[in-house]
Amino acid sequence: MRKNGFTLVELLTTLALLTVLISIGVPSFGKIVDSRRLDVSKEQLARSIQQTREEAVRRNQPVTMAPKGGDWNEGWRVFLDHNRNARFDDADELLGEDIAARVSNISGSGALSSYLRYNGMGESELLHGGFLAGTLRLCPTEQGDDGRMLVINRVGRLRMDKGPIAERYCTGNH
Repeated sequence: MRKNGFTLVELLTTLALLTVLISIGVPSFGKIVDSRRLDVSKEQLARSIQQTREEAVRRNQPVTMAPKGGDWNEGWRVFLDHNRNARFDDADELLGEDIAARVSNISGSGALSSYLRYNGMGESELLHGGFLAGTLRLCPTEQGDDGRMLVINRVGRLRMDKGPIAERYCTGNH
């Protein structure tokens, strides 16, 4: 009479092999999740930047996008900045808001660290009217992996890029 089943040695060998395969696959899966979060956040930021620019042109007046609480990682608001201080106040008119997917860190260069403003012609500008250009950087969880960059040129056009980001921009990781 023949009995069906596995011996203890066969079962332990299968479990050992399964453990090795899982330990190889889990780090790769983590990188895929991190990469996807960066892409989603990049798209969310880009959509809000485009909304800011389109609203400024449509209304023929300046429209501002600024991070909530001064931190892009907390999200951002698009609004009519009636008192021209680049911060959302009670007197301002909210046009939209969003929050980034959980990413390591979002930082902006120069004035972009605290706001982005478009005039009625769709050009990015500083509060005093000079041109505003810079980069918003979305840092990966692991240093050395590719991050995402949203680059705004001197006339306000947006370009998205992917590549390594210097550690100095990613020091405030959350």
